[in-house]
Amino acid sequence: MRQYHDQKRLAPDALLFFRMGDFYETFFDDAKTASRVLGIALTTRSKDKDPVPLAGIPYHALESYLRKLVAAGIKVAICEQVEDPKLAKGVVKREIVRIVTAGTLTDDALLDDRRDNLLAAMVAGRNGIGLAVVELASGRFRAFNELADGVLDELVRLRPAEVLIDDEPDSPIAVIAKELVGLCATVVTHRAALEFTEHHAVRVLHGQFGVRTMEGFGFERVDASVRAAGAIVHYLAETQKTALSHLRRLEPHRPSDTLRIDRNTWRALEIERTVRGGQREGSLLHAIDRTVQVMGARRLADWLANPLVDVSAIVARQDAVAALVEDDRARRGLRERLKSCNDVERIAARVALGRANPRDLVGLGRTLGALPDIRSVLEPLGPPALRQWREELAGLDELAGLLQRALRADAPPVVREGGVIADGYHAELDELRSIRRDGRAWLADYQKRQIEETGIPSLKIAYNRVFGFYIEVTHTHRDRVPSHYVRKQTVTNAERYITDELKTYEHKVLNAEEQAVAMETRLFDDLRLETARHVPTLQRVADALGRLDCVAGFAELAVERRYVRPEVNDGTSLRIVEGRHPVLDQTLSDRFVPNDVDLNDHQRVWIITGPNMSGKSTFMRQVALLSLLAQTGSYVPAAEMSLGVIDRLFARVGASDDITQNKSTFMVEMTEAAVILNHATPRSLVVLDEIGRGTSTYDGLSLCRAITEYLAATTRARSLVATHYHELTALAEHFPTVANHNVSVREWPDAAIDADRIIFLHRIVPGACDRSYGLHVAKMAGVPDAVVKRAAQVLGELENQMHGRSVDRRKSPGSAPPGPQLSLFDGGNHASNALIDGVRAIDLDCTSPIEALMELRRLQKLAQEARSPG
Repeated sequence: MRQYHDQKRLAPDALLFFRMGDFYETFFDDAKTASRVLGIALTTRSKDKDPVPLAGIPYHALESYLRKLVAAGIKVAICEQVEDPKLAKGVVKREIVRIVTAGTLTDDALLDDRRDNLLAAMVAGRNGIGLAVVELASGRFRAFNELADGVLDELVRLRPAEVLIDDEPDSPIAVIAKELVGLCATVVTHRAALEFTEHHAVRVLHGQFGVRTMEGFGFERVDASVRAAGAIVHYLAETQKTALSHLRRLEPHRPSDTLRIDRNTWRALEIERTVRGGQREGSLLHAIDRTVQVMGARRLADWLANPLVDVSAIVARQDAVAALVEDDRARRGLRERLKSCNDVERIAARVALGRANPRDLVGLGRTLGALPDIRSVLEPLGPPALRQWREELAGLDELAGLLQRALRADAPPVVREGGVIADGYHAELDELRSIRRDGRAWLADYQKRQIEETGIPSLKIAYNRVFGFYIEVTHTHRDRVPSHYVRKQTVTNAERYITDELKTYEHKVLNAEEQAVAMETRLFDDLRLETARHVPTLQRVADALGRLDCVAGFAELAVERRYVRPEVNDGTSLRIVEGRHPVLDQTLSDRFVPNDVDLNDHQRVWIITGPNMSGKSTFMRQVALLSLLAQTGSYVPAAEMSLGVIDRLFARVGASDDITQNKSTFMVEMTEAAVILNHATPRSLVVLDEIGRGTSTYDGLSLCRAITEYLAATTRARSLVATHYHELTALAEHFPTVANHNVSVREWPDAAIDADRIIFLHRIVPGACDRSYGLHVAKMAGVPDAVVKRAAQVLGELENQMHGRSVDRRKSPGSAPPGPQLSLFDGGNHASNALIDGVRAIDLDCTSPIEALMELRRLQKLAQEARSPG
């Protein structure tokens, strides 16, 4: 066990898979962990008083077991036999060849092919936090600095599988990492603080990229982001045990170059996953994804996470989409050819890491062979982006030809299975295969030739394990044996001979299988090395294919769903005509009701009133999603759209507690409101749904009004504010940039509930809504008619109590002439004021029937006090 312990010391925090013949074995505590997580048998290596726990898996099933261990957050070290056991002198030499962690996966079987698998690193800097992010499976590597209050937003959008931090337990970085675990189930790996230092970063990064300064990559100094990048490269070198040749550059990422979306908005708008269940289906990404290969799917997810803010860049993408919308033949031809493309991006990474298998290179050869056809389809299209991507597909014709000539189309995934190299590619291999396939025929032919040459009709060729192949001649014909026959054995009735030709053939035929596999392995390794020389070009091709798939998908979606090209500019207006929600438009089809919005210098804030279930939230989400879509370069579901580019998108929709942070619904709501008010600018878009409902009516109304006033007067952000506080509509009289809108409702009498029946028309129209329609929503939700009818009676009584007294006084004969009429909210006696305040405090949309009855009883008591003299 000495060899095992030596290797275990090199990876003490990992579960060690120790290769022994056809199995990977685990021992001691690792065996217990493997048994528990993988559900495999736990046995012992010896039967003495201190037996060693043992659990093993077949070597060919490694990937499936790795998947389970990584999903459980367990790091796995793979220790292989690195010499041929037949040639070993003593114990077979073994080494850890790689350490598999959540953020360093490269095998397709372990990866989600439609999203990036990211490794991140975080380190505190002077003015914020440095972040670096890499996908080992593609080679994309970027770094940037972020303010402390924005780091979590970035990480939630990126959803790294693993994040590296230093080993200081109570640092601000550790706090952020802990919160990230709760939000994204990210694995946190603690590393020595030394690995995050400036000196270490300089040494590691300069060595990786072969440079003396990072300025050429856009980093003027070794800041916190560069230090984080250095920690990542060190970690990858330690875990991968090989050169990282596909990590060729570190790209600076400037968050200000993209539309900023905080984590709450990202979740609330269901951009990548739904709020309920965290499913991809039902999200914006799922609704708009028309990509036909996985590189495009991953690129689309990246585009949605990083919408553009540069008008010229947006227009360049739009031009590419427009060309494919207008040319059906080119769009269909391009998508058909892209559909057959393999994942060049991840194959290139595995090639660079020395892990590409035969099927990887077969798929690569097939994809590269299709590039000339793709370039031909793009030839007549004029937009600069399409021309640039077309040019980036050039330069790999020779490699394509080599791979297609050298590899069998049906090659197995493992070289040692044989049948990888194509017939006709290598003469010596063809001969070995011929010997293996045609051995009996050669022996029959050789025997026939020997009979003819010697004239011995009974001559025959046979085989045994002691002498191998031999020629047997009976004693009768011994005098006819040629001189070049070498006698090896005498038996009762015959003599046995060998010849140089037969022994040469014997060597070939007995070793043909082994030699063929060994030769195929050498030839395949040569092909992999040759392919590795082209990794930079392959990465460029992969990037172009992914982008082409995205714009072709946008074009397909536009044609399929009748999307239009939005006009984008540097202004601060937002106008949508007949806009449709991009997700619901597909699920509801023709039943979805489109709506308009026009936020401009004269109307910066829309206050939207209307009952629950009428469509307020859907409308506001729709405006936000269409704006985001427009800034990715996509067409949008609308009749027309004009957008002044948004710098930040904020959406406060829905209510939820944050139990892990000990925050109530209202605290969460106010925290999110604070983020919006502190960061929104005149170029931002703000969506607020029912702000202030998590506290008492007066507190909520006061806060909602103050927040809306601040948006209108101070930030001047384009804002949509949905509310049940009808008092808020009075702001339109005080702020010229505030406008009231409501969701239209159609009503008619319904005797069953002693009230009007309604239909929500889901149309946003100018003006304020003067009713809440809470009873109607209750009936639609299935509340029993008796309860709804009783609630209607209670409501009528409350309304009568509010208005009846002043009406009675005006109708009383002989009463004094009425004085100036008091406002409902003007002062009176204390009991009257309390009654009025109590009525105003009732939120019919949030009040249960039982609560309504209890409230009615309290108000009756107040009414009696109000009538008493005093």
